[in-house]
Amino acid sequence: MPANARQAIDVWAVARHLLVLMLALAMLLPPLRASAQQLLSPAERAALEAKKDALFQQMLNDPTNLDVTFAYADIAARLGDDEEAVSALERMLLFNPNLPRVKLELGALYFRMGSYAIARSYFDKVLAAHPPPAVRRRVEAYIEQITELSSPQHFVGYASVGVQYQTDANLAPGCSQCTSLIPGLLIPLPSEFVKAGDANFFATGAARYSYDLGTQNRDTFEIDGVGFANRYLSFTRLDLDVAELTAGPRFNFPNPLLHVSDASLKPYLIANDVALGQNQYFHTLGFGGEATALAWGDWQFKGIFEFRKKNFSNAPDRPLSRGLNGSDKLVSLVLNKPISAVPHSDLTLEFDYLDQDTRLPFYSNMTYAVSASYHLRYDDPTHWLHLPWDTTFFGNAAFSDYAAPQFAPASPPLFGTEIFPTRHDTHWRFGLTQSFLMRPDLAVVLQVQRDIVSSNIGLYAYTSDSILIGPQVRF
Repeated sequence: MPANARQAIDVWAVARHLLVLMLALAMLLPPLRASAQQLLSPAERAALEAKKDALFQQMLNDPTNLDVTFAYADIAARLGDDEEAVSALERMLLFNPNLPRVKLELGALYFRMGSYAIARSYFDKVLAAHPPPAVRRRVEAYIEQITELSSPQHFVGYASVGVQYQTDANLAPGCSQCTSLIPGLLIPLPSEFVKAGDANFFATGAARYSYDLGTQNRDTFEIDGVGFANRYLSFTRLDLDVAELTAGPRFNFPNPLLHVSDASLKPYLIANDVALGQNQYFHTLGFGGEATALAWGDWQFKGIFEFRKKNFSNAPDRPLSRGLNGSDKLVSLVLNKPISAVPHSDLTLEFDYLDQDTRLPFYSNMTYAVSASYHLRYDDPTHWLHLPWDTTFFGNAAFSDYAAPQFAPASPPLFGTEIFPTRHDTHWRFGLTQSFLMRPDLAVVLQVQRDIVSSNIGLYAYTSDSILIGPQVRF
């Protein structure tokens, strides 16, 4: 089998492994949290709105009735109308300043609104009233979070280890003789380039350091790091090590436009390094930009553009790696929407466009991808762990068009058929990720996935099933 064809299969395998890694990282990242009002069904919300209106009329008729006012504030908070709830509770203090429970609820509301200094002042007043032990513990937990959140520096992340099994670990075709680059011609494949199962151990993690720049909008400077490493039992040539850093400021824009309640813009620099088979494979330098927006109450939008300049290194079993030198241009558009009809659930839709330009034209390609995922959090049905479970269903379709025929100069059609066809691939992926919380910061994650790739060149078509499991800790 020609060395360039062997490398092509390995390049394809590594590229797909990197895509699997990116998907795994996306699935393992914490789900977007829905606020209280997003967890209500339409019927529940309508009933609370009606009750709130009735209580408002009662307050107008009897403004000194503190029980009515407190009930109104409670419903307003459940509907997400924090400002109305605060106004109602503060009116209660005008009639009676000695109401520790009201001060506790005011502190909780101001904490939820991000006004930590005001929240702390109310919590201090609650502690001064010598509350019962349960109330004291709740207040002290809030104060501990305020101290942490008020710090200009924050560091968060997760780490995960585990084991994965793939029915097609080398992402190779299942045939020992496959259709070659010339239609109708079969070529034999060495055993290491035929579909085979294998297991690997992996470790992955991500972390973010942010520093508050002290501006009115709480702009920050963020440094993000992602790492991944795996080791195969058999296909050691596909052992992969990835490290990436991005760094840049995030500018926040509260209430920038009509119907947009929050937005941010982050330009950043990118650097990464990738090793393959425990030899240096390529490194990247680049830049990117991210824009986010929260609109119409709970519609979350994110747009990303990235440019990466990639520099590859040759190896004895990869003599054409430098032919992959070039640039990547990525555009991603993401929409997330909580599903009000199903509490604690949300739907994410994503479109991606990737333009890979390489020195060798038969590696250059443009890929379009669409994906969807549905995340659901629910109570433990077994009642053994007493903590919520998370389930995410996901699906993806990617369409890749290559720029030139494989390993041959462009040729005129012969009897209406290209002698050396240009490659076109379609990649379908679907599966689910299940997370079992052991503690608030510790979970066991199980992921099952199926990949189906079709191609007009048989060397690149394959089907693979995979399963991974391992613990994940957040910090």
